[in-house]
Amino acid sequence: MYLKAFGYGLLLFLITMVLLFLMSVVTQSDQSVDYPWAGAIIAVLMAGCSRWFSRLLHPASTKQARTFGIVWAVMLAAILLLIAIPNQTTEIVFGQWSTYLIFIGVAVGPLLK
Repeated sequence: MYLKAFGYGLLLFLITMVLLFLMSVVTQSDQSVDYPWAGAIIAVLMAGCSRWFSRLLHPASTKQARTFGIVWAVMLAAILLLIAIPNQTTEIVFGQWSTYLIFIGVAVGPLLK
C-alpha cells in the first residue's frame, strides 16, 4: 500500500505541474502563483485530487489518511526543492504565499473523506 501511496504522490506532483502550467497560460504570466486566486484554485483542485487518491488507498483510520496527506505534501515540497535549488529559483517557487496553499490543500485533502 505504501508503494501505491508513493506513486500517487508522484502523480500529485505531475498534476500540480500541469495545473500550474495551465494557470500560467490562462493568466498569461510566467508565474501563475503571482495571482492569489490562481493559487487558491490550484489548492482546491489538489485537495480534491489528494482526497480522491486517498479514497483509492482505503485508509484504515483518520491517522493513516492524515499520514498520507502529510507525506504527499512533503514529497511535493521536496521534489520542487530538488528542481528549484539547482536552477536557483527557490525565491520564485517558494516566494509567494499561494504556493503554500497548494501544500496545505494536498495535506488536508485526505482528511476530507
